[in-house]
Amino acid sequence: MTNDEITQALERPSQRTADDVPIVTVTHDVETTHGRLRIREHIGRGAWVRAPRRAVLLLPGPVAVGSFFRIPVAGYDDATVLSEMGCVALTVDLLGTGDSERLVDGRACTAARNAAALREAVAKLCAMRGYPPVYVLGESWGAAIGTQLASDPTLVRSCVIVSTLFRDPTPAIDQMARAPEWRGILDGLPDGYLPVGEEIWGPLVQPMPEAVATWAMKTQPGTYAAAPMIAVLDLPYFDPSGAKVPGLVIRGAEDPLVSEADARDLAETYGGPAEAVHLPGAHHIPRVEASGREAFWATVRRFLEAV
Repeated sequence: MTNDEITQALERPSQRTADDVPIVTVTHDVETTHGRLRIREHIGRGAWVRAPRRAVLLLPGPVAVGSFFRIPVAGYDDATVLSEMGCVALTVDLLGTGDSERLVDGRACTAARNAAALREAVAKLCAMRGYPPVYVLGESWGAAIGTQLASDPTLVRSCVIVSTLFRDPTPAIDQMARAPEWRGILDGLPDGYLPVGEEIWGPLVQPMPEAVATWAMKTQPGTYAAAPMIAVLDLPYFDPSGAKVPGLVIRGAEDPLVSEADARDLAETYGGPAEAVHLPGAHHIPRVEASGREAFWATVRRFLEAV
């Protein structure tokens, strides 16, 4: 879809969000030397007429796909929020998930390989559209990948790091994701892909509003590359010290999976200027929780406007 075609589509919008905001979605299958990535642009009128245009790259966690940022429930579609902030939303299915390339072995879908593929893909998309360096917002595994992209200021302007385990696991993480029997399950996967269902998603949706939780349970469970789960067995699995752009670490104050001390350590180790913010009442995914969503986006908005 060309820039002129997007302009025309926004003048006669046929796609509207649950909040009745016109959004044009353009789908790209971007070939890179590290694998094919499915990237979608979600473009609102306010973002498209802005000069220069701004884009936010949204990177999901280890058991979610790009659609997790486009929840069709009023008040929970992040393309709507970003459009109101004058930003285009870019959603991604990471390697081995969703509509992106399924590598032969899911263990090969590492953070480093995803970051390398994204560098190529985002550079191509920015060159095509004329976007300046993108803002990155990642959750968990996606945020770890985002810190690697943040080493290139010609590609990335800033990095928001949400609910990301660094090197000090909580007891809940040790029990859930680092137990010896879990390592045995991961080692025994014949192709490096893990079926993810209610046993993992059930606890995650508990703090979400009912309509959001219902949608998430219908759309996000599936088969995922095991690389993120394997990475957590040996911490830290990423090094944020090479970042060269401003960073913001966000953690829900009630998150049982990421400790306050670990989030602070991540902010202090991050290579660019960074701070850690703890959202009262929020759990592991504040963006989709009734107790955390408003504070989450207010915090992100202040940060993006400052950088």
